[in-house]
Amino acid sequence: MQSLNDRLASYLDRVRSLQTENRKLESKIREHLEKKGPQVRAWGHYFKTMEIFENTVDNARIILQIDNAQLAADYFRVKYETELAMHQPVESDIHGLHNVIDDTNVTWLQLETEIETLKEELLFMKKNHEEEVKGLQTQIASSGLTMEIDAPKSPDLAKVMAEIRA
Repeated sequence: MQSLNDRLASYLDRVRSLQTENRKLESKIREHLEKKGPQVRAWGHYFKTMEIFENTVDNARIILQIDNAQLAADYFRVKYETELAMHQPVESDIHGLHNVIDDTNVTWLQLETEIETLKEELLFMKKNHEEEVKGLQTQIASSGLTMEIDAPKSPDLAKVMAEIRA
């Protein structure tokens, strides 16, 4: 236990001596600063340099935005010209198809007229056919024509077979 007390006492002595040395050093630093005075630096020229740098960065940002806007305008101009170039042939095709539709409608009307004419002609021909058939039937009925066919009597095959067997 005695050794622990001795060690603690030596430790406390060492701490007191370090504190004393620390106070001495602090007082020397204060004296030195009082003699020399506080150092004040002029930062004004740095502020001007920083302001110039900020202006340069802002100018570069604006130039970049202008370049981006020009690139976008060029892109949209090229895209518009491409769409216009694709639009013109389609427009001419549509115009051509309108002409084809008009021609088809005219042909349709002509064909409908021909169909109506052919239907009337067919009705007329059916009516004439019926009249001709009736006329021929009345002629046949009134002519009194009798037809007889003189054909030799065909041999009785059953008889012929019986004779051959016999």
